[in-house]
Amino acid sequence: MAGNIPRHETRYGGAPLKAGRAILITGTDTGAGKTYVSCLLGRAMREKGFSVRPLKPVESGCRPGADGAPFPEDASFLREAFAPELPLSAVCLYPLAAPLSPHLAAGAAGVAIDADRIRSAIAGAAEASDLVLVEGAGGITVDICAGYSFADLAKDARLPVLVVAQNRLGALNHLCLTLHFLRSGAIPVAGVVLNDTSPDPFPARDGNEGEVRRIAGGRYLGRVPHGARSLPEGILAGLLGFFPWR
Repeated sequence: MAGNIPRHETRYGGAPLKAGRAILITGTDTGAGKTYVSCLLGRAMREKGFSVRPLKPVESGCRPGADGAPFPEDASFLREAFAPELPLSAVCLYPLAAPLSPHLAAGAAGVAIDADRIRSAIAGAAEASDLVLVEGAGGITVDICAGYSFADLAKDARLPVLVVAQNRLGALNHLCLTLHFLRSGAIPVAGVVLNDTSPDPFPARDGNEGEVRRIAGGRYLGRVPHGARSLPEGILAGLLGFFPWR
Protein backbone atom coordinates (compact mmCIF):
# COMPACT_ATOMS: atom_id res chain seq x y z
CA MET A 1 0.00 0.00 0.00
CA ALA A 2 1.30 3.48 -0.88
CA GLY A 3 1.06 4.78 2.66
CA ASN A 4 3.41 2.02 3.87
CA ILE A 5 6.27 2.86 1.50
CA PRO A 6 8.98 5.02 3.13
CA ARG A 7 9.32 8.23 1.18
CA HIS A 8 13.09 7.95 0.85
CA GLU A 9 12.68 4.61 -0.92
CA THR A 10 10.11 5.85 -3.41
CA ARG A 11 11.15 5.20 -6.99
CA TYR A 12 9.83 6.15 -10.37
CA GLY A 13 11.33 4.88 -13.59
CA GLY A 14 14.01 3.02 -11.64
CA ALA A 15 15.45 6.11 -9.90
CA PRO A 16 14.64 7.61 -6.49
CA LEU A 17 12.68 10.85 -6.43
CA LYS A 18 14.37 13.69 -4.58
CA ALA A 19 12.28 14.32 -1.47
CA GLY A 20 10.95 17.59 -0.16
CA ARG A 21 9.39 19.02 -3.32
CA ALA A 22 6.23 21.06 -3.84
CA ILE A 23 4.37 22.49 -6.82
CA LEU A 24 1.69 25.13 -7.14
CA ILE A 25 -1.41 24.17 -9.10
CA THR A 26 -3.09 27.18 -10.67
CA GLY A 27 -5.86 27.65 -13.23
CA THR A 28 -6.39 29.79 -16.28
CA ASP A 29 -9.39 31.17 -14.38
CA THR A 30 -11.80 30.37 -11.58
CA GLY A 31 -13.60 27.11 -12.30
CA ALA A 32 -10.83 25.59 -14.42
CA GLY A 33 -10.94 22.39 -12.39
CA LYS A 34 -7.83 22.69 -10.22
CA THR A 35 -9.27 20.62 -7.39
CA TYR A 36 -10.53 17.90 -9.72
CA VAL A 37 -7.18 17.55 -11.48
CA SER A 38 -5.31 17.76 -8.17
CA CYS A 39 -7.40 14.93 -6.74
CA LEU A 40 -6.70 12.72 -9.77
CA LEU A 41 -3.00 13.58 -9.67
CA GLY A 42 -2.60 12.99 -5.94
CA ARG A 43 -4.46 9.69 -6.11
CA ALA A 44 -2.33 8.53 -9.05
CA MET A 45 0.85 9.41 -7.20
CA ARG A 46 -0.24 7.59 -4.08
CA GLU A 47 -1.08 4.49 -6.12
CA LYS A 48 2.47 4.61 -7.55
CA GLY A 49 3.92 4.56 -4.05
CA PHE A 50 4.60 8.24 -3.50
CA SER A 51 4.01 10.06 -0.25
CA VAL A 52 2.01 13.08 -1.43
CA ARG A 53 0.28 15.78 0.59
CA PRO A 54 -2.32 18.38 -0.38
CA LEU A 55 -2.29 21.97 0.77
CA LYS A 56 -5.02 24.49 -0.01
CA PRO A 57 -3.65 27.47 1.91
CA VAL A 58 -6.70 29.68 1.44
CA GLU A 59 -10.21 28.73 0.36
CA SER A 60 -12.93 31.35 0.04
CA GLY A 61 -16.61 30.91 -0.68
CA CYS A 62 -16.90 28.25 2.04
CA ARG A 63 -20.38 27.33 3.23
CA PRO A 64 -21.03 26.87 6.95
CA GLY A 65 -20.11 23.44 8.31
CA ALA A 66 -21.81 21.51 11.07
CA ASP A 67 -20.22 23.79 13.65
CA GLY A 68 -21.23 26.93 11.78
CA ALA A 69 -17.66 27.75 10.77
CA PRO A 70 -16.66 28.00 7.08
CA PHE A 71 -16.14 24.48 5.72
CA PRO A 72 -13.45 24.22 2.99
CA GLU A 73 -15.09 21.79 0.57
CA ASP A 74 -12.26 21.76 -1.98
CA ALA A 75 -9.70 21.04 0.72
CA SER A 76 -11.96 18.25 1.97
CA PHE A 77 -12.04 16.70 -1.52
CA LEU A 78 -8.24 16.81 -1.66
CA ARG A 79 -7.86 15.19 1.73
CA GLU A 80 -10.34 12.42 1.01
CA ALA A 81 -8.78 11.72 -2.39
CA PHE A 82 -5.24 11.03 -1.26
CA ALA A 83 -4.49 12.09 2.31
CA PRO A 84 -7.36 10.93 4.56
CA GLU A 85 -4.99 10.61 7.51
CA LEU A 86 -4.50 14.39 7.70
CA PRO A 87 -6.70 16.72 9.74
CA LEU A 88 -8.59 19.16 7.53
CA SER A 89 -6.94 22.06 9.35
CA ALA A 90 -3.57 20.86 8.04
CA VAL A 91 -4.87 20.98 4.46
CA CYS A 92 -6.60 24.37 4.58
CA LEU A 93 -5.10 27.06 6.79
CA TYR A 94 -7.63 29.79 6.04
CA PRO A 95 -11.23 28.75 5.26
CA LEU A 96 -13.22 31.89 4.47
CA ALA A 97 -16.92 32.44 3.88
CA ALA A 98 -17.19 35.27 1.36
CA PRO A 99 -17.07 34.21 -2.33
CA LEU A 100 -14.34 36.75 -3.08
CA SER A 101 -10.64 36.87 -3.81
CA PRO A 102 -8.84 35.53 -0.69
CA HIS A 103 -7.55 38.91 0.49
CA LEU A 104 -11.02 40.44 0.19
CA ALA A 105 -12.72 37.44 1.84
CA ALA A 106 -10.21 37.63 4.68
CA GLY A 107 -10.87 41.32 5.11
CA ALA A 108 -14.62 40.71 5.23
CA ALA A 109 -14.07 38.13 7.98
CA GLY A 110 -11.58 40.22 9.93
CA VAL A 111 -8.89 37.60 9.34
CA ALA A 112 -5.23 38.51 8.79
CA ILE A 113 -3.60 36.04 6.40
CA ASP A 114 0.04 35.42 7.29
CA ALA A 115 2.16 34.60 4.23
CA ASP A 116 4.98 33.38 6.48
CA ARG A 117 2.62 30.81 7.97
CA ILE A 118 1.74 29.56 4.50
CA ARG A 119 5.38 29.30 3.45
CA SER A 120 6.20 27.44 6.67
CA ALA A 121 3.32 25.02 6.08
CA ILE A 122 4.63 24.27 2.57
CA ALA A 123 8.15 23.65 3.89
CA GLY A 124 6.89 21.41 6.68
CA ALA A 125 4.66 19.38 4.37
CA ALA A 126 7.54 19.00 1.89
CA GLU A 127 9.79 17.62 4.61
CA ALA A 128 7.15 15.01 5.44
CA SER A 129 6.45 13.85 1.88
CA ASP A 130 7.81 13.29 -1.60
CA LEU A 131 5.67 15.99 -3.15
CA VAL A 132 3.22 18.64 -1.92
CA LEU A 133 0.40 19.72 -4.21
CA VAL A 134 -0.31 23.34 -3.28
CA GLU A 135 -3.60 24.41 -4.82
CA GLY A 136 -4.14 28.10 -5.45
CA ALA A 137 -7.36 30.06 -5.78
CA GLY A 138 -8.42 31.20 -9.23
CA GLY A 139 -5.51 32.29 -11.40
CA ILE A 140 -1.84 32.96 -10.77
CA THR A 141 -2.16 36.72 -10.10
CA VAL A 142 -4.90 36.39 -7.47
CA ASP A 143 -3.91 38.04 -4.20
CA ILE A 144 -3.57 35.92 -1.07
CA CYS A 145 -3.27 39.02 1.06
CA ALA A 146 -3.13 42.60 -0.13
CA GLY A 147 -0.17 43.02 -2.47
CA TYR A 148 0.94 39.39 -2.20
CA SER A 149 -0.24 37.00 -4.92
CA PHE A 150 0.07 33.31 -5.64
CA ALA A 151 2.79 34.26 -8.12
CA ASP A 152 4.70 35.85 -5.24
CA LEU A 153 4.22 32.68 -3.20
CA ALA A 154 5.55 30.60 -6.10
CA LYS A 155 8.67 32.76 -6.26
CA ASP A 156 9.28 32.87 -2.52
CA ALA A 157 8.66 29.16 -1.93
CA ARG A 158 10.37 28.17 -5.20
CA LEU A 159 7.31 26.38 -6.51
CA PRO A 160 7.15 25.31 -10.14
CA VAL A 161 3.63 25.78 -11.46
CA LEU A 162 1.22 23.28 -13.00
CA VAL A 163 -1.41 25.14 -15.05
CA VAL A 164 -4.90 23.67 -15.43
CA ALA A 165 -6.54 25.13 -18.53
CA GLN A 166 -10.31 24.90 -18.72
CA ASN A 167 -11.36 23.61 -22.13
CA ARG A 168 -13.76 26.31 -23.27
CA LEU A 169 -13.97 29.20 -25.68
CA GLY A 170 -11.40 31.76 -24.53
CA ALA A 171 -9.07 29.17 -23.00
CA LEU A 172 -6.26 29.86 -25.45
CA ASN A 173 -6.07 33.56 -24.62
CA HIS A 174 -6.15 32.87 -20.89
CA LEU A 175 -3.46 30.22 -21.23
CA CYS A 176 -1.21 32.50 -23.30
CA LEU A 177 -1.55 35.26 -20.72
CA THR A 178 -0.86 32.88 -17.82
CA LEU A 179 2.22 31.34 -19.42
CA HIS A 180 3.55 34.72 -20.52
CA PHE A 181 3.18 36.03 -16.97
CA LEU A 182 4.94 33.00 -15.47
CA ARG A 183 7.80 33.07 -17.95
CA SER A 184 8.30 36.82 -17.66
CA GLY A 185 8.59 36.36 -13.91
CA ALA A 186 11.06 33.47 -14.30
CA ILE A 187 8.60 31.09 -12.58
CA PRO A 188 9.15 27.54 -13.86
CA VAL A 189 6.23 25.88 -15.63
CA ALA A 190 6.01 22.25 -14.55
CA GLY A 191 3.27 21.48 -17.04
CA VAL A 192 -0.06 22.34 -18.62
CA VAL A 193 -3.14 20.14 -18.43
CA LEU A 194 -6.27 20.74 -20.52
CA ASN A 195 -9.38 19.93 -18.51
CA ASP A 196 -12.83 19.21 -19.98
CA THR A 197 -15.11 20.72 -17.35
CA SER A 198 -18.28 19.99 -19.34
CA PRO A 199 -19.52 17.18 -21.58
CA ASP A 200 -21.31 19.70 -23.81
CA PRO A 201 -19.89 20.07 -27.33
CA PHE A 202 -18.81 23.42 -28.74
CA PRO A 203 -16.95 24.29 -31.96
CA ALA A 204 -13.52 24.73 -30.33
CA ARG A 205 -13.74 21.76 -27.95
CA ASP A 206 -11.45 19.30 -29.75
CA GLY A 207 -9.46 21.85 -31.72
CA ASN A 208 -8.35 23.52 -28.50
CA GLU A 209 -6.10 20.60 -27.63
CA GLY A 210 -3.84 21.06 -30.63
CA GLU A 211 -3.56 24.76 -29.90
CA VAL A 212 -2.84 24.19 -26.20
CA ARG A 213 -0.15 21.70 -27.21
CA ARG A 214 1.38 24.31 -29.54
CA ILE A 215 1.24 27.09 -26.93
CA ALA A 216 2.62 24.96 -24.09
CA GLY A 217 5.24 23.23 -26.21
CA GLY A 218 7.10 20.49 -24.40
CA ARG A 219 5.30 21.23 -21.15
CA TYR A 220 1.90 20.06 -22.43
CA LEU A 221 1.09 16.98 -20.33
CA GLY A 222 -2.30 15.91 -21.64
CA ARG A 223 -6.06 16.27 -21.51
CA VAL A 224 -8.45 15.17 -18.77
CA PRO A 225 -11.83 14.08 -20.20
CA HIS A 226 -14.98 15.19 -18.42
CA GLY A 227 -15.89 12.71 -15.70
CA ALA A 228 -12.52 10.92 -15.68
CA ARG A 229 -12.14 8.66 -12.65
CA SER A 230 -8.37 8.34 -13.02
CA LEU A 231 -5.53 10.43 -14.37
CA PRO A 232 -5.00 9.81 -18.09
CA GLU A 233 -1.86 7.90 -19.01
CA GLY A 234 1.19 10.04 -19.52
CA ILE A 235 0.27 13.07 -17.39
CA LEU A 236 1.99 11.82 -14.24
CA ALA A 237 5.08 10.67 -16.13
CA GLY A 238 5.26 14.03 -17.88
CA LEU A 239 5.01 15.94 -14.61
CA LEU A 240 7.61 13.83 -12.84
CA GLY A 241 9.88 14.16 -15.84
CA PHE A 242 10.13 17.86 -15.01
CA PHE A 243 12.01 17.14 -11.80
CA PRO A 244 15.68 16.14 -11.67
CA TRP A 245 16.40 12.75 -10.15
CA ARG A 246 18.61 12.27 -7.16
